[in-house]
Amino acid sequence: MKKILVFNPYFLPGYKAGGPIQSLANMINTLGDQYSFSVITAAYDLNEVQPYASIQLAKWNTLSLGKHNIPVWYTGKRLKISELNRLLQEVQPDIVFINGMYGWNFFLGPLVLSKRVTAIPHIISPRGMLQPGALAVKPLKKKIYYVLLKLSGLLKNVYWHATTPEEQDDIEQLVGKKAVIHIAGNIPKRPTPIQPSMKREGVLRLVYISLVTEKKNLLLLLGLLQKTSATIELDIYGPVKDALYWKECVRQMEQMPALIQVQYKGAVQPDQVQETIARYDAMILLTKGENFGHALFESFSVGRPVITSFFTPWNELQAKQAGWNVDIHQPQTISSLLEQLAQVDNESWQLYCEGAYRLANHYFEEQHFEEAYKALFEY
Repeated sequence: MKKILVFNPYFLPGYKAGGPIQSLANMINTLGDQYSFSVITAAYDLNEVQPYASIQLAKWNTLSLGKHNIPVWYTGKRLKISELNRLLQEVQPDIVFINGMYGWNFFLGPLVLSKRVTAIPHIISPRGMLQPGALAVKPLKKKIYYVLLKLSGLLKNVYWHATTPEEQDDIEQLVGKKAVIHIAGNIPKRPTPIQPSMKREGVLRLVYISLVTEKKNLLLLLGLLQKTSATIELDIYGPVKDALYWKECVRQMEQMPALIQVQYKGAVQPDQVQETIARYDAMILLTKGENFGHALFESFSVGRPVITSFFTPWNELQAKQAGWNVDIHQPQTISSLLEQLAQVDNESWQLYCEGAYRLANHYFEEQHFEEAYKALFEY
């Protein structure tokens, strides 16, 4: 059985880093009968200073993932060169699979050291980090970084994993048309039985589930709600990744008009996301860019429409009666849309709930995950 050594900054039992953890866990769970996976990751969840209570630090731990038991190495704050070299020798992987594009521990270090063994194929999965929306955050710093990365030669003779054709274009923008890229879509949770909507005419209950960062654009949402003359309830779930950005969000939340109710509910465990979303009328995420958007898919998967930007894989939502794509550069248009949606009655709203659920089921039916990942790991 082919051995695949995975590097990812965050992994289970962590959850605060969002979608990439779920993408990786679902991939391993789906393909664990065909490949022998090992994972090297951090011993800390996002923004945490204490390691996970359930693990042994700097040792191989056995993690139960569905029907599979996966060896996981939880490293400290700094993955030493000697430690990394020893782990590579212990595992003797057939493939090194690197998730993300930043940091020494889980990108540069594994790439530098494991490339010394030239017979081992290396696959890099950018996980949306090359999207225009992601590059627009701290753009000068990232531009310099990627120029230096290309000049270093570390990106030569590697293979690439794209989750969408759009991400394939993003990779080619960085390394050129000659890059060897395989497309294998993110594997989300399966749809659950649809729950009937309970929307009240004249009221719109929205849920935001995502990290709190500039890229996710929560501040824009809060600003436009202040100018919306409708009865809207917004509950916010998700870890605060950018404390300064969150401070601005709190300031906006304190200035809401009487008809707008906004509450922060903290983080939500991954296994509770679907049931949480089902309690609302719709999910809203005015993101600057999503590689996949697990929370968006989970909204569809429980029959709840989505209000989001055009910078995700989920477009033409209104034509599919699964939600609404909006131009984030026209906040007044979004406010007007929210006012209109607040007036929709439950019978009409149910049509969009059914459309969202159809979209989720259609995605699962048209994807051939095992075949796509076998092509990715054929080296």
